[in-house]
Parts: sequence; C-alpha cells; structure tokens
Amino acid sequence: MVSWKDIYLVLEATVPLYVAMILAYLSIKWWKLFTPEQCSGINKFVAKFSIPLLSFQVISTTDPYDMNIKLIYSDILQKSLALLGFAAISKACCAEKFDWLITGFSLSTLPNTLIVGIPLLKGMYGEQAGKLLSQIVVLQSLIWYTLLLFLFELRAANGMATTTSSETTGTYLN
Repeated sequence: MVSWKDIYLVLEATVPLYVAMILAYLSIKWWKLFTPEQCSGINKFVAKFSIPLLSFQVISTTDPYDMNIKLIYSDILQKSLALLGFAAISKACCAEKFDWLITGFSLSTLPNTLIVGIPLLKGMYGEQAGKLLSQIVVLQSLIWYTLLLFLFELRAANGMATTTSSETTGTYLN
C-alpha cells in the first residue's frame, strides 16, 4: 500500500519541475514574455552551462570504486542489444542508416535521468536509488555519449565522402 508520505515525496520531487515547464510554456505561448530569439538564448544557456554543470556535480559525487557491478553489466548488455537491434533494423530498411540508428538508440536507451529521474527516484525509493541512477549517469557520460559522438562523426564523414564522390563523378561526365 502506498502511504501518504510516499505520495508527498513523489510530488515534492516532481511538482517543481512541472511547474517550471508550465510557467515556461505559458510565458511564451500565452503571455508572450519571451521572443523566439530569447528562447533560443535560454535553450543555449541550459544546453551549454546548466546541464554540463549539473552533470559534473552528479558525476563528481559518484564514487567509481563503489559502483554496483551488476548494474554496470546490465546497463552495458541492455544498451548493446538495443544498439545491435537498431543497427540491424536501420541496415535492412532505411536509406539514412546512421540517422535511424542514432535516433532510435538515443530515444530508447538514454532516458532523462539527470533532471527528472534522480529527484523522482530519490523521492520514491530513497537515497540508494539516487546513488544507482548517478552511476547510470556516469556510464552514459563516459561510454554511451562518446559512442554517439563517434556515430555522429561517422555519419558526417560518410556524408562528406558521398558528396565528394558525386561531385567528382559529375565533373568527369560533363
């Protein structure tokens, strides 16, 4: 049975996030407090300062010698299987192979643990759940974001090679 204290802890963790999102929506769409250029500036600030600093705070407080080895193995296995599955699907049926691979992998395996997940699970399950989620954030930052950057660069290199070869072929035909 879920107690009133558990409900309070979940609401305490989630209500500030949703109130901020609702206020942001209302201030842009209804109240017209911000222009699109200002929204772009706010988004850039969040992407370039707030999220990296929050990630640094979470990663720096995680003890790498006290990580749950079962969690690490299960995370690597789950994301590796998802990556192989999306690679097979994108190879079989899609023209833009890397676009589908990157998008599918990102959406299915990289949840919003940093902003929503950690406060929510700490409210629901206590400090130990926040500690486990912090370990997942560390794994995402060290392994999976690096892999995604590699896939982005590989996609860009393939795009440049295709463009260069089509330009070269076009000059010989003329």
